[in-house]
Amino acid sequence: MLENENQPLNWNIELNFNLLEAKREEPVQAPKIPPRQVIGEKYPKILTRIEMLWCSRELHNYLEQTLFTDRSNRQGFPADVMKALGEIHAEHTRVLKEKRLLSDDVWDMQPKPRDLS
Repeated sequence: MLENENQPLNWNIELNFNLLEAKREEPVQAPKIPPRQVIGEKYPKILTRIEMLWCSRELHNYLEQTLFTDRSNRQGFPADVMKALGEIHAEHTRVLKEKRLLSDDVWDMQPKPRDLS
């Protein structure tokens, strides 16, 4: 006869699912390449134009035309360049809105007048 036969069973079982989570390995991701570098490596002329026109309504229009063209005869950019251009467009739009050079209303395409005081 075993010593434990007379002792009651311990029904107080705790499950620890965190152990399973700890064993999962996170996939190794390559470090994020800045959008400026992605564009500069493949399209240096576009990067130069972005840098020259930064914080202008002209750059905003250029990025809009580049990203959202309605011409069907375009080959398009590689996915990484499109993503980089999209990130730059989003940041540039934020800056223009912050400086009140672009309206928050997406239907209002007129820039607000500059405060020259």
